[in-house]
Amino acid sequence: MTTGVGPPSIAHELGGLVTTTVTRDGRQRVIDAALAQFAQYGVEGTSLQMIADAMGVTKAAVYYHFKTKDEIVLAVVSPAIEQLVLTLGEAETRRGRATRARAFLSAFVDLVIGHRVLLTLLYDDVAVLRVVRTERPDFDQIADRISAVLVGPDAGPAEEVASAVALTGIVAAAASPDFAELTDAELGAHLLDAGLRLIAPRRRR
Repeated sequence: MTTGVGPPSIAHELGGLVTTTVTRDGRQRVIDAALAQFAQYGVEGTSLQMIADAMGVTKAAVYYHFKTKDEIVLAVVSPAIEQLVLTLGEAETRRGRATRARAFLSAFVDLVIGHRVLLTLLYDDVAVLRVVRTERPDFDQIADRISAVLVGPDAGPAEEVASAVALTGIVAAAASPDFAELTDAELGAHLLDAGLRLIAPRRRR
């Protein structure tokens, strides 16, 4: 888990999961610029021209790498999805639901804190979800696997809602300026504790 204080800047975030090389090629520059624009204006509020302007290039230069905005959206969020799948797969190998749930939620918290902007887009922007569900038919299956890890494969509506609230709540709280005074370690501990309490099995009365 990282140890900085408060939500990082987009530039800082691009130095991790999204940006993979010091000398970025044109395609990666488009992805970086798009993430910054999406974070500020949302996917629907961002045009290819805005991305080009942010890069200081023509729109034709953007088209050279991506033919549509949907292609850019998918390229922006794909690293987060792949990391999510990797985290999920590792958690699924653990024995016992409680152990699997803690393993996944702990790794999820680390991922969210390290890449707040990207995960907020993935979980909060309906345009992103539309693109992902269209381009990645396995996305709903991934969501089902996450729910199974957190609350079990035979969970009822109440448990599934708790799972969804835990995930979206972690993303929202991590991005909130209200907790900027907390270190990443402190915030991560609180997020994990809250998430585990939300998905804890209910006692029968």
